[in-house]
Amino acid sequence: MERLLTSLLPLSVFNELYSVCRIEDLTEIRLRTGKPIYYAISGRYKRLGDGSLKITGDDMKRVLSAATKSSLYAYNSNIMDGYITYDGGIRIGVSGEGVLQNGKLSGVKNITSLCIRIPHYIEFKDKRIDSLIDNFGNTIIVSKPGYGKTTLLRYMIKTLSDKGYNVLALDERGELSAMADGKQTIDLGDCTDIALGIPKITAYSSQVRSMRPDIIATDEIFGQKEIECIADCVRCGVKVIATVHSDDLINLRKNNLYSDLFGYFRYAVTIIGIGNIDRIVDLKK
Repeated sequence: MERLLTSLLPLSVFNELYSVCRIEDLTEIRLRTGKPIYYAISGRYKRLGDGSLKITGDDMKRVLSAATKSSLYAYNSNIMDGYITYDGGIRIGVSGEGVLQNGKLSGVKNITSLCIRIPHYIEFKDKRIDSLIDNFGNTIIVSKPGYGKTTLLRYMIKTLSDKGYNVLALDERGELSAMADGKQTIDLGDCTDIALGIPKITAYSSQVRSMRPDIIATDEIFGQKEIECIADCVRCGVKVIATVHSDDLINLRKNNLYSDLFGYFRYAVTIIGIGNIDRIVDLKK
């Protein structure tokens, strides 16, 4: 990860980070033009140094050039979706000025904010999770953004895979497997197959038929089409682990779109911080 961050960040920023924390502990770095740098360890934010080190417009351009391999235009569709996927599963949130054509977003210019999220594999020392895995049923993981739902998903994928389940990880954005130079930098288990860079809607139909998974794992369910795909998988006898953003399980169950999800899942896991499970709810009771 050090190598990837040195190629991505301004040297002054990397050196300052290196002097105040272990690089392997970093979970997030926030860059804003003309502002001090902030970083997070286990979800807790700190300002870098005394705040005198600030990101310039040239710094931002260099980071974007590195993140897009000097081809910002080639990443336009990703940027319009609000992110860039970098090597090693690093995901960079992007914010700036939208460009509209005929009332529709066609690009983003004058990018002024980047949220660099760094993937981790964490062992969850929680007997409740161990029990859920031992008696596995369709599971949905619920948390606010940045609370560790993807981290828990990785742990469950690897643990189930190590128990001999054939797990198909739908890794559209390269975040789950943290690919770098064509290799996984995070081990998801010997019995895990990874559908990398394939749109999830396509992967549900093509990969499920061809790879015959016991379990499908997918991050960040979004929209009616994905819900319908999950329903089809469950009806075919394939089990599912999935994550969804929400601040509260009760509110999610009341949502007109997502309330249908709960008919397909046995368990719901809520998270209140990285590595910190709130509760596991048996949805069939």
